[in-house]
Amino acid sequence: MTAVRTRSVRRRFFVRAPPGQVYRAISQPEGLVRWMVESADLPLRRGAPYRLVFQGGWVHEGQVLSFRPGRGLTLAWAWPGVPLKGTSLVLSVRAAPGGALLLIEHKGFPRTEKWVDLYGVTEWGWTYYGMNLKSVLESGRDLRSDRDG
Repeated sequence: MTAVRTRSVRRRFFVRAPPGQVYRAISQPEGLVRWMVESADLPLRRGAPYRLVFQGGWVHEGQVLSFRPGRGLTLAWAWPGVPLKGTSLVLSVRAAPGGALLLIEHKGFPRTEKWVDLYGVTEWGWTYYGMNLKSVLESGRDLRSDRDG
């Protein structure tokens, strides 16, 4: 049996909102600003560069790997100054009775000691942001605080 060389963060959220609304929240700059980032440049074209600026000035830049209109997108993901290569973030939406399922999968984390902290922060981060998206779309309340982190 071959050992798995990478690990993934997987989160699933039921959102009481139409699937199209959830899709716009994960794929449109104005939607992303409502629950995750301060600013976003996210062209929905395979191979296009994207830029996300988070609270506190943290910047994520990468490339759009794929997108499926109305269903989801995959982004190449990197951290400035961290030589981690090959992670990808998959955000997808499925219809569910009474709303939609938001599926988040961030994959490609090497199973080595030096990546344990980054993997842990990523687990925390996608739980935090997924719950905030749910709150924003269900109640209009943005739960982010500049004291979080």
